[in-house]
This record gives sequence, C-alpha cells and structure tokens, in this order.
Amino acid sequence: MRPVSSAGSPWPVVGLLYATGLLAAAQLGKMSALAPLIAADLGLGLTTVALAISLLEVGGAWLGALAGRAAHRLGLRRSLRCGLAALALGGLGGALVQGATGLLGWRLLEAAGYLGVIITAPVLIAHHSASGGATAGARRQGLALALWSTFVPVGLALGAWSAAGLAAADWGGTGWRGAAALGGGLAWLLWALVAGLPLPDSLEAPRLAGTAGAAGASAGPAPGLVAGEPGQTQAGRRDAIGWASPAGCLALAFGGFALFEVGLLGLLPTLLVSETGLTAAAAGGWTALVSLSAVLGSALAAWLMRAGRLPRLALLLALGLPAPLLLGVFQPAPVLASALGLALLIHVLGGLFAGLAFALLPVVAGGAGQLVRANGMLAQCGASGSLLGPPLMAACVQGAGWTGAALLGLAVTALALPLAWRASAGVDRQTGHPPD
Repeated sequence: MRPVSSAGSPWPVVGLLYATGLLAAAQLGKMSALAPLIAADLGLGLTTVALAISLLEVGGAWLGALAGRAAHRLGLRRSLRCGLAALALGGLGGALVQGATGLLGWRLLEAAGYLGVIITAPVLIAHHSASGGATAGARRQGLALALWSTFVPVGLALGAWSAAGLAAADWGGTGWRGAAALGGGLAWLLWALVAGLPLPDSLEAPRLAGTAGAAGASAGPAPGLVAGEPGQTQAGRRDAIGWASPAGCLALAFGGFALFEVGLLGLLPTLLVSETGLTAAAAGGWTALVSLSAVLGSALAAWLMRAGRLPRLALLLALGLPAPLLLGVFQPAPVLASALGLALLIHVLGGLFAGLAFALLPVVAGGAGQLVRANGMLAQCGASGSLLGPPLMAACVQGAGWTGAALLGLAVTALALPLAWRASAGVDRQTGHPPD
C-alpha cells in the first residue's frame, strides 16, 4: 500500500496516530495520579503500587527490540489495533480490580498495549507523512516525527491531570475506578477510528521521501524514510539494524539522553523541597512545567527542519549541552530561580534532541521495512534509560552529594555523544549529503 497521495493532506491520519500515542503515554500519568487512591481503597503497600506504575516502562526496557521484530512479522496495522485493544481491556479491567493480583495483571496487559502502540504508530506516521516529492515529503515527515517526539510529556501530563480531576469529581460515586475506566473507553474509540484508516501492514515495497535515488539526489538534503537499495545484500540489510549500526548508535545515544533527563525529573522535586524550601505541591507543579517544556524543544526541531534539512550540529549540541548545565541545578542550596531556569533550558534542549532523533530514525533504519525494528530498539533504550535514571542519580547523590548526580550526567553524555556522532555520520553516508 502506498502512502496517502499528495492530493490529500496526510495530517488527519497523522493526528489520529499521534492521539494513539497520547493515550498510551496517558497510562503512565494515570497510574501515578491514582496510586494513592488505589492503595488506600485496596489496602496495598507502596511497593505494589510502585510496581504497577513502572510496569509500562519495564516492558519497554526488556522487550522493546523484541516487540519491534514481532510487530514487523505480525504487521503494523494489526499490531496497532492489538495494542489499542489491550489498552482498552486493561483500562476497563483495571477499573474492576479488588486486589494486587488483578491490578498487576491488568496493568501488564496495558503494558503490552503501550508497547504495541509506541512501536507501530511512529512508523505509520513516517509512512503517511512522506507523501509527495522527495523534498516536500521529507519535510513533512520530519515535522510529523518531531510532533510524535512530544507524545510522552504531553500524554503523561494529560493522563495525570485528567485522572486526578475525574477521581476528585467522583462522578456517580465511581471515584478512581471511573477515571481508570475512561481510559479504556477512549482506547476502544480510537480502536474503532483506526479500523477505518487505510493503514499498511508492511512497508517493504514503497520508496518514500529522502531515498538515494535520482529524485532524492536532485532535491537536495532531505532526510526521510529509505527503502532497501536494490543492490543491498541481505547481510548488509541485517547489519542496518545491528547495535553497532547508525540505527543502533542512535538508540543507545537516546537511552543515555533519557537516563539523565528522566533522572533530573525524578530528583527535581526532592531537590527543590530539601535545598530551596519549596512546598511539595509547588515543587510538583514546577516539575510538571519543566517536563512540558520539552514540547518547546520539539517545536524548535520542527522549525529547524522546515526546509527539509536535519541539522546535525543542532542534534549534537542538544545532546551535549544539558549535562554541563546539570552542574547549576544539582548543587547544595542552589538559587531557586537559577535552578528552575536551567532545568527548563535542559528540557527544552532535550525536546530538541528528541525531535531531531525521531526525525533521524527513518534515515538510519536502513530500509522502509526495517523502521519498525529500529524504532523498537529506540523504544527499548529510551525505556531503559528512563528506568535507570532516577535510581542511579539518587545513588550518586547519596554517595557524593548533589554534585554526584551532575557528574553522572556528564559521564553518560560523554558516552552518548560519540554514538550520536556515529549515527549522524551514517546518515551522511547513506544519503550522500555532507553534514551541516
């Protein structure tokens, strides 16, 4: 199946696919917001509730790459619909639980649904946005994937705020159960809407924007989804998604980025309360604002790619600059305005890196049919970094004070930057365009 024609706008389909990502990420925020109510109602301990919160990221950290291969075999359309169905069943079933076993079981089903959505939706977005000529298609594809890079902070915030608000409203006396069931109902609605879309199961055949063929060469530097080259050997195609390949290096660099970005978010409330004297409520509000500031960075990434170019220097700076800035945040008794300003800047840069990284992914995947596997690797590394970041940074704080967390960020960045350099250099070799 070909991408949508240039006669029709791809943005309605892209918008609906983006909504599936928002719904998936909302399940992260939903459980965090409802956890105190669930624990009190069911008589659960903190450990059980914390496990329920983290199950979505644990699934991605362990099974992201495997899920990418499974989605490649099952088919993109089927995988997305199965993911939405699992989110629907998990949300509705979770609203009826009476104990820890049921809570964790339905949450595990939600984790499977989360993986199904985040592995397939960005691949389908890349496919549908790359319509028209090479330059126009690559530009739309970059913009669409920059939009996709915001799905976690936006979806998480929407999930937390809506779940907390609905539980507090206590419509019909349902409390937290009504809020949990609403997520399942929305997933069924999206499942029905997605069922009517002309989504492909495989991207093996079509050549999309930014290929190294004559059209792409004549159009200038336009990153985009690259179908397998006719002369490519099977061994070369397998290597295109290995961990030492540009796609693997990008995924590993993304994991390092996620480690210190999420680590900062995890420790920021504690830092603000213990070192600046803010109340817990104020610290939580500022942390939510810092998280959402990543959307500004993604918008900047879209603006930088407006001409169809993916600026390599911006990618590397967005990854490298946040770590030194951590030294101004993680310190004893920081100036409140300075710490918050730097934290906001760090996450704006993080949004810029995430937006450019997702736009880069189709180029380094090595083929249209390989993109879902490469995205699985990116998802696995991102989830792993998100899981490891808070406890590793907390351990550094305990061992070496607040500066220890900043030093960890510097060390991780020192490892991630050469990987990002390798990934972007791979793009230059594949597309035949010189680096910016």
